[in-house]
Amino acid sequence: MNILLDLNIGGQILKWIKNLKSIFDKNTPGNCPVCNSINMDYSMHIIDNKINMGYGVIWCNDCKNAFHISRIKVSPI
Repeated sequence: MNILLDLNIGGQILKWIKNLKSIFDKNTPGNCPVCNSINMDYSMHIIDNKINMGYGVIWCNDCKNAFHISRIKVSPI
């Protein structure tokens, strides 16, 4: 999957990209891009331990909108 291609189709990833950057930079998802709530959570799961590839989910506990990342390199804890 080419993330640059996805950024140009529909805007769904673009809406959540700030949250993904905030998770990488600050270990917190930031505000919801839909309702602006700070009541956000995320979870990243490693599927392939050899290369630390997995998936992630970012969601808002207030408006219940979410974003699923099907393939992402996850830093081990």
